[in-house]
Amino acid sequence: MMRLKRQEGNVIILVTLMMFAIMGIIATVVDIGVVYAEQAKLSKALDAAILAGGQELPGRPDLARSIMELYLVENGVNVEDVVIEIDLDNMGAQITGNRDVDLFFAKIIGFTTANVDSASRIELGYASSAKGGLRPFAVTKFDYQFGDTVILKEGAGDSYHGNFGAVALGGTGTSVLLDNALYGYDGVVKIGDYISTEPGNMASIIPPLKCYISSFTDTFETMERGTDRIWTIPLVDSLEVDGRDVVLVVGFGQFFIERVDKKAGKGELVGRFIQYVTNGEIDQTIDNTGTFGMKLVN
Repeated sequence: MMRLKRQEGNVIILVTLMMFAIMGIIATVVDIGVVYAEQAKLSKALDAAILAGGQELPGRPDLARSIMELYLVENGVNVEDVVIEIDLDNMGAQITGNRDVDLFFAKIIGFTTANVDSASRIELGYASSAKGGLRPFAVTKFDYQFGDTVILKEGAGDSYHGNFGAVALGGTGTSVLLDNALYGYDGVVKIGDYISTEPGNMASIIPPLKCYISSFTDTFETMERGTDRIWTIPLVDSLEVDGRDVVLVVGFGQFFIERVDKKAGKGELVGRFIQYVTNGEIDQTIDNTGTFGMKLVN
């Protein structure tokens, strides 16, 4: 009987020790889960901040930094816990950060906090493609300065054999041209692709296009990112073709639409050449035409 009681006591001790061990394991798993969740939140916050701010590079690095800080705060990250570094050539940036995470069950064994860290980096490159949003006009590749005025669609008198600067993207005809002008072509066009010209003045698209553009009150000096007055258009090797023909895409340009006019039945479209980050593949070996793509590098 004495031996049986002793064995029962040993079993109780073993069970108790096992329960404490299991509880310790559960507590550790819970705290590890909290740490991983907080690390994921920090990583997402850094990614969101650097992607938002990076869209202002390379032209406005101070604004890029301010936007990054704003996004960090909005996502619950103390800016004092991060380091924002913008490359000297403004073609890349990195945010590194860390935060202390309060532990729950690990306090029992003397651990109150754990430190998590993360880093996000972006790199800019020259756009070798335009993915969605390309407008159906083209200009011959140029050597203009940023801010210069450029005629994107000519009125009467300066065309070459019926071509006034319009191109056919995803289809031909006035309705396709107008839809692409208002909302952008939803396909992908790459450097090296051939696209067709859209001959004729196509003046009928000017009134609805002018009405649409006029609904945005931005000026060249006050434009904000995301306005529909900023267009991506293809740069081509030449527009000196007869009637409907193909031209070679050699780059992409960004323009702030300054003016849409219809005079004497002819339509003209005028823009200002700008730098801008858009959606597309990047290539560091091609010429800089002011159109950049951006990728997240972690």
